[in-house]
Amino acid sequence: MLLIKEDYIDLEQSEIEIVERKGIGHPDTLADKLAEECSRAYSRYCLDHFGCILHYNIDKLYIGAGLFRYEEGKIKKYHNIVVNLNGRVSNTMNGEKIDLEAIFVPVIRKYLSTVMPRLDVVHDVTININCTQNTKREFWYSPRNILDVPDANTVTAGDTALCVAHGGLTFCENLALSIEQQLYEFSEDGYMKPKFFDIGQDIKFMISRIGKNVDITMCIPVLKGCYETEQEFDQIILKYQKIIEDYLLKIDNPNQYNMKVHINYKDDGTVDKYSLCIGSCIECGEEGIVGRGNNSRGIIPAFRAHTVEAPFGKNMRYHTGCVVDFMARNAANRIYKELGFKCSLYALTRNRNSLYEPYVFYVSVEKGADHKQIERIIKQEFSSSYLEKIVMKKKVI
Repeated sequence: MLLIKEDYIDLEQSEIEIVERKGIGHPDTLADKLAEECSRAYSRYCLDHFGCILHYNIDKLYIGAGLFRYEEGKIKKYHNIVVNLNGRVSNTMNGEKIDLEAIFVPVIRKYLSTVMPRLDVVHDVTININCTQNTKREFWYSPRNILDVPDANTVTAGDTALCVAHGGLTFCENLALSIEQQLYEFSEDGYMKPKFFDIGQDIKFMISRIGKNVDITMCIPVLKGCYETEQEFDQIILKYQKIIEDYLLKIDNPNQYNMKVHINYKDDGTVDKYSLCIGSCIECGEEGIVGRGNNSRGIIPAFRAHTVEAPFGKNMRYHTGCVVDFMARNAANRIYKELGFKCSLYALTRNRNSLYEPYVFYVSVEKGADHKQIERIIKQEFSSSYLEKIVMKKKVI
């Protein structure tokens, strides 16, 4: 059932808006991204070796609990950072053993070393591949042949779930994504790697808009060893304050918002001395778990309807929270970019029913939109062509 209604309410026209982003090095973002990259690597392996994606779900990844201190001019390690890749993953096919560690460990190390160059991923990170094959469905995670992987040919929704996507980001949503990117560049693998080496990656953004006034509050960790005095610390923060303010002067601001940036700001006007050794709070006991951070667009828009589960690490062949979320985002983006209309898409699937034709599909769009063109885009995106796109596409989280 497809419903298209011209009842879209533009968040840009509201009096207040709040958008959060947990940066690249935030523990929860690291957990999401590692689960996503491991999921993609396993899916590619299966397609290359077996021609189908075997059953797996690794959406409970955990990272954290390390302990590092800066003592006598050096970083001293007291406890390794831990990555537990939790979930269920097929480890055989047709009697052929699949070396899960050989697939997952290099992916985890490569990503962490790219985004956190101060981290020794070999000696300072303990990686546990905690995957089981326990299930009440015989051969589900140890298929004898492709017949034990029924979704290889006929795919149905893997859950009863609601996915929501929005076409057209607001000014504040774009800010939450684009500001952090001023501090990074892209590696050959498509990952974001730090452009500067006196700050860490556990950066957090809170952007609030009341009327025409936009307040950008950022927390940026300065790396220990890059300053000796409080004055030097403050100078580093002022440097990044200017980088961000210069960027804001260059961007398109059609609504003429008044923007102010506060970095490590305290109410008494002083600068909070937020400092780290490695670059993320996983180094001082904090922890990250999949699904506690950004949505699949990389933001936490408080006033938006949202998908009710995290897509990261879920099966890229059939799991609604991953696949339908992906298809819905692509469709919403195309409606906005190709037709010029902002919209919100709501797709509700029923477990083991159609993945391509959700039980309820509701499109809320701006007035004047061409309904036939919307339907065309949705049919194109909600089809089997999603598989190669979702497995191969890298995205910033």
